[in-house]
Amino acid sequence: MKNNLDWELWQSSTLFCGVDEVGRGALAGPVVAAAVILPPNVRLRWANDSKKVTELRREKLEPDIKRRALTWAIYSADHRYIEEHNVANAVFHAMRMAVKQLSVRPTLVLCDGFKIPRIDLPCRGIIDGDSKSLSIACASIIAKVFRDRLMGRMAQRYPGYGFERHVGYGTAEHLRALKELGPSPIHRRTYAPVRELIPSTQ
Repeated sequence: MKNNLDWELWQSSTLFCGVDEVGRGALAGPVVAAAVILPPNVRLRWANDSKKVTELRREKLEPDIKRRALTWAIYSADHRYIEEHNVANAVFHAMRMAVKQLSVRPTLVLCDGFKIPRIDLPCRGIIDGDSKSLSIACASIIAKVFRDRLMGRMAQRYPGYGFERHVGYGTAEHLRALKELGPSPIHRRTYAPVRELIPSTQ
């Protein structure tokens, strides 16, 4: 990764974690956040924003990241939490919980996008952080692989929606299935494409 922001922090001996989430824009399933603390000066070839890494490469990188990390953690906020608290609050809750579950407490949190509110550690929000920080990129990959596998299992539980392919995002295939089958138990009923298909009597 070029222009890796982590190098400067490693040189100053700062113990920091990278945090990222996946699933914010999906119509079904949870949002998943991951937090990762890497050892200083580690090199992980091909690690980048999970959206820029192929599925095959993510599957190869994920166990290597977990093996080489000082500690890592994942937290999932399900569709019910999203419906009750809204997706932004669900994302930040998942991020806070992922950081809290790390076996080593960092002194600084690097978060993709915006600073995490109500977190009890110094936090730095970095726009496009998953392309600028190796730690954030690794968190992105771990979260993405975890959520994709979860949605693959949901495809078996709720067949017909194509969760194994679109992992809950609003593709044309998914929208057609929604109209034909109606919402599944894991669809986010506060999202417009899902809400519009729910009878007003419910």
